[in-house]
Amino acid sequence: MRGLMGTRFLVQARVSSDEQAAALDRALERVDALERLWSPWIVGSDVQRINVAAGAAVVVQPATLALIARSRADCLGTGGAFDPTFFALDGLWDLRARPFVPPTDAAIGARLPAVGCEGIAVDPATRSVTLLRPGAALHLGGNAKGTALDAVAALLRGAGLADFFVDGGGDVVVAGRGPNGAWRVGVADGRSASGAVLARLTLDGGAVATSGDGARYAMHKGRRYHHILDPRSGKPAMAVRQVTVVVPPAEHAGERADALATALFVLGPRRGKQLLDRHPGVDALWIDASGAKHVNAGMAKRLRRSAPGAKGP
Repeated sequence: MRGLMGTRFLVQARVSSDEQAAALDRALERVDALERLWSPWIVGSDVQRINVAAGAAVVVQPATLALIARSRADCLGTGGAFDPTFFALDGLWDLRARPFVPPTDAAIGARLPAVGCEGIAVDPATRSVTLLRPGAALHLGGNAKGTALDAVAALLRGAGLADFFVDGGGDVVVAGRGPNGAWRVGVADGRSASGAVLARLTLDGGAVATSGDGARYAMHKGRRYHHILDPRSGKPAMAVRQVTVVVPPAEHAGERADALATALFVLGPRRGKQLLDRHPGVDALWIDASGAKHVNAGMAKRLRRSAPGAKGP
């Protein structure tokens, strides 16, 4: 286990050689390398250089170019519910401030013109990225953790490992079987101090990601404000308090689950289910603002199939 990307990464696998055991350490080193490439806070990272370029083209690493291109496509495909340019709003919602005071509509409105993935230009020929809108800024936190999980899974498969569980702060990518059969994933209530389990899933492959308002929030006049912003309004999305997404085994499954969890949180159950109609095999569980559960048809089937009493990996 290792602290990376603002959370902790854990890799479990059934190994049969010292070489395979060493692959577990290499996997975490890969996550560290990706964080240094994509963190907007690390001076010299690809994303930091894009953000300070003030509209100039920036040549980036191939992995960065590919991720930003996929992020732009995911943004367009979700109608902007997932948008890596939300970072133009950075600093407006300081949830650590005491006392916390929400920004004014005028302050938000002054930043919103910079938000929008249509303002990201990706040029494969020159391997460059340009932010076209004044004040625009990128943050890949909405899906890069899932991308890192996929990178770990690819490295483990390359080492000949077929059974593994990769956990990045509660988002997971799994393959094969665990010590006691299929991998078992408990979906915790992010607002519960006791770690109450809302649902239990049994998986032999694929990815699970959760977005919620349980950890990063502040109260003001009895209202809860959190870190998951609707990029279209510049304000926290309030329809739900938690979303969990399951994506079947596929390339970029972890990244896809991560991005969709953010988008479905913003969209809420009704519009979220409409989005999932375009993503066969992807399932979701929403906990709305009142605490009620909502699932699409696929998730309802998954929950019925999962064994009662299953806990964690």
